[in-house]
Order: sequence, then C-alpha cells, then structure tokens
Amino acid sequence: MEKVVISPFVVNKLESLILVLFEKRYFGFMDSAVNYVDNIYDFILSIPSQKKKRTKKTKFGNWYCSYKANSKTTYFITFDYENDVYLIKNITNNHSRDYPAFIKGIK
Repeated sequence: MEKVVISPFVVNKLESLILVLFEKRYFGFMDSAVNYVDNIYDFILSIPSQKKKRTKKTKFGNWYCSYKANSKTTYFITFDYENDVYLIKNITNNHSRDYPAFIKGIK
C-alpha cells in the first residue's frame, strides 16, 4: 500500500501559509484560510492517484504534481517516490520566484 509522508519543511510552510493568507487579507476569516490549506493537504494525500511529472532540477525531488487552488494560483508539490512511499519535499506556487527553477529548470 502506498504511503504519503510530508516533510516537516512542508508542514511548516503550509502552517505559515495560513497566517499569511489571513494577515494579508486574502481571507477575511481564519477558518477560511485554514480550509484553503486543508484542501492543499487533502490534495497532497491524494498524490498517489494524481498525474505526476518529472522535475527538471532534483533539488526538491524528482517528481511533482500540480494543484490548482483557484483561477490564479497553482501549487507545485515536489516529492521523491521509493518503495511505495511518497516523500513530500517542497511546495511552491506559480507566484514564487523559485518555482521555474526546480520545475522547469529555468534560473
């Protein structure tokens, strides 16, 4: 049976995202920000059944999946896979300056 393990680095990023979303007023209620991040967690746990692509640079993993959170934001979850275990190593989105580097190999 396949298993998804989320690194502490990714957990920290997602938990910090809740505060950022609320403090920058992307959401008017903390519960809404928590729900938004919970949806990301749900997607991460479904990665074994998602379409996977190879990363161009493997610093944060050999594979990635895309999660479209809304019409303007897509998250890229990078991971390695071995012995039926998906180790989630990083998450970024299309607004991040580092996303092109490890997804598409562009500096």
